[in-house]
Amino acid sequence: MVRDENIKDSVILQDTINGRTQPWKEKKVRSLKVADSFRRLGEAKRADRVRCCGSTLGFLRNLETGEKRLATADFCRERLCPMCQWRKSLKVFRQVSRVLDRAQEDYKDLVPLFLTLTLKNCSGDVLSATLDTVFKGWHLLWQRKPIKRIGVGWFRALEVTYNRKADTYHPHLHAIILVDKGYFKSKDYMATAEWVQEWRSALGVDYDPICDIRKVKNDKAKYKSVAEVAKYTVKDTDLVHDDTALMDKVVHGLGTALKGRRLFAFGGLLKRIAKQLGIEELAEGDLVHIDGETIREDIARVLEVYRWNFGLMNYTRG
Repeated sequence: MVRDENIKDSVILQDTINGRTQPWKEKKVRSLKVADSFRRLGEAKRADRVRCCGSTLGFLRNLETGEKRLATADFCRERLCPMCQWRKSLKVFRQVSRVLDRAQEDYKDLVPLFLTLTLKNCSGDVLSATLDTVFKGWHLLWQRKPIKRIGVGWFRALEVTYNRKADTYHPHLHAIILVDKGYFKSKDYMATAEWVQEWRSALGVDYDPICDIRKVKNDKAKYKSVAEVAKYTVKDTDLVHDDTALMDKVVHGLGTALKGRRLFAFGGLLKRIAKQLGIEELAEGDLVHIDGETIREDIARVLEVYRWNFGLMNYTRG
């Protein structure tokens, strides 16, 4: 639900869904800072795209109930844009939730596990090579016999955090995997220490990387796990800094290392279900209608348009 407040003869946008205020202003402000960074880095076209991202938002208001939903927007789709990262995260959450719901409806003998796989932090100059190792390691992990025996399907997502104090990056994978419900009492059950050794071998490193594997106990925990894997690849708080030199270094480093990579992916049974549901590419396509719900065509409605006001540094109408 969106409610309006009149400030200085302008209507300020406040978008609230299920009691939660949507961070339109916060994401737009940070997107502008990323645009400034791109410009300093000589990326004028990217800077212009990010600067214009989400500048105009159109909401359809149901005249009977007052309910509003986003109907139009001009998102830039740049990988490091905080606005687009937020919208993509919401979309991935819905997509993965739909696939898991269908899997649990059709395959009642399967249960999800939540898996986190890490490796040591790395410097910016080897971040791209480290990501190569991470994705190759994930592929090799699923070729290993103990994993192939238990894993029926999976979803994985990359997250990269930045440690300002150490000036290092921490790439890691979040995943949800499906196993038979009898897995925990079977001879194929793997303790965390065994997952560590399998991941170590797949990575080809000479140390024990930290891994975490746990059962998703109920629907509430399932959606919490989905939210974890669907969150931003890069937190905008890691990306945006007051120190412009530092920010430019991080933006350049992450932009280079993440370019062209598949940040989210399904595999096995979950990939087949996603295809059946028409989900071919995660986080791609429409970033406007991401909740799967629309206002009925036979109900009177009006389009309300909000534009970014640089003077007020907020979205206004009127």
